[in-house]
Amino acid sequence: MSPTAEQRDEYITIIAPTANEAMAQFKARGLAAQGFAIAGRIGRHQFTLVGGEDAQELFSGAGMIAATFCRRVAI
Repeated sequence: MSPTAEQRDEYITIIAPTANEAMAQFKARGLAAQGFAIAGRIGRHQFTLVGGEDAQELFSGAGMIAATFCRRVAI
């Protein structure tokens, strides 16, 4: 990719019960070979899906591990 080409970040977040399971999925999907790298710390999150004025707790409000990966791609 040329340094002058327009680029954007592309993200994938894997949600799993444990960090080991999230990283196993990263490996199983071949994300490193596709240019993805960890974007930040892996940690326990609670998730809420919001649509308009409605909000729904996902995973029954239980904390799940979220691991976000990023790569730069040409536009």
